Amino acid sequence: MLQTIYDSIKELQTETRVQSRRFWIATKRLQGTVRKVVKSCIEIEEKLNTMEERTMAVEADVEALKFESHGRQLTDILWKLKDQENRQRRNNLRFLGRG
Repeated sequence: MLQTIYDSIKELQTETRVQSRRFWIATKRLQGTVRKVVKSCIEIEEKLNTMEERTMAVEADVEALKFESHGRQLTDILWKLKDQENRQRRNNLRFLGRG
């Protein structure tokens, strides 16, 4: 009877070691998976930050182009007004007989 109890205890110890080892392996695998997920999250965050920076740069470029375009339009309008003023001056001089 004592032998049966001893054998049962040995079997339980063996099973406990096996389960402990399986648990340890599963824990290590889970840690590896968590590391990979964290690394992926960091990479995604870096990519998003880069994309955000690029978006801001593009928006700034667009605003600069709009400003440049408006500046060109204003310059064109000023030149047209200057041309009209010169034409009007010439016409006035012709009308007065001086041109």
